[in-house]
Amino acid sequence: MKLLLALTGGYKRVMDRVLTLQSETQTFINAQYAALGYDMVLSGCAVTDNGNGTVNIAPGIVFLGGDTLRFDGAANISSNGTMAFVRGGAVTSYPSTFADGSTKNLYSEAKAVIAAQDVDNIYQIKVTTTLYNLQSYIQDQVYQSEVKGTIKEVYDLDGTFLANFDDSGLGVTPRWLNWARDNGNNGTPGSAGMVIIGAGTYTDPVSGQQTVYANGVPLGETKHALTAAENAPHTHTLPSNPTSIEDTGTATYIGLTQNPGKAPGSTGSSGLGTPHNNMQPSMPAYRVVKIK
Repeated sequence: MKLLLALTGGYKRVMDRVLTLQSETQTFINAQYAALGYDMVLSGCAVTDNGNGTVNIAPGIVFLGGDTLRFDGAANISSNGTMAFVRGGAVTSYPSTFADGSTKNLYSEAKAVIAAQDVDNIYQIKVTTTLYNLQSYIQDQVYQSEVKGTIKEVYDLDGTFLANFDDSGLGVTPRWLNWARDNGNNGTPGSAGMVIIGAGTYTDPVSGQQTVYANGVPLGETKHALTAAENAPHTHTLPSNPTSIEDTGTATYIGLTQNPGKAPGSTGSSGLGTPHNNMQPSMPAYRVVKIK
């Protein structure tokens, strides 16, 4: 925004008052947004996606690095996040003729421009198909107000969600600061493939049996092989007129000749004991945890 220059020579005082008021208002606004600590779009800067990896950005007002700046708009800017809003150089402007006949510039102004982003500055307004704005900031503060340990599940509908986190799973964009993917890093328990249940003591309403579910302790298995004790009690029906029986007492019916002098011990073995699927119908989504 415009900064009033210190000039002498006599010009209309109404201009002095207007620019002074604007300067004082800007100082107040800058102080408020500086306390937030984020760069953001304050007004305007509507984004139009060109459908070819570039966007057009309408004029507007942005807050960058402690200062409120005007932005004159830009066209055909890469939308892959490598470009960002930065402060341009100050330019003196608005020449006016003074009472002494001289012509002087009344103010200087630095505007926001688009340039290569600083990869180390997570607070820059990076150019994608959306821009970080005041509304986004308010929503982010709601996220940041969540208590430590809060869990959220997110569907990655457009394939951009993982870009909010570094390789370890730690959140690096404003919305996901102090959050981490629940992948076992950054103090998270790592719950990939698991369903969340309530921690505490559960009492079965039929048997009355109580089971304690300790907070953060993994349970269950994807596949399970039944043990003998887990098989339901059952019998196998044998033929009423058994055929040839071996002498071991654990005979298998292997022939066609009746041998009534021997009694069978057991039927032949069957089944492979292969572990079977033990999962309820499920829908995977990314899970994140508030870690601070």
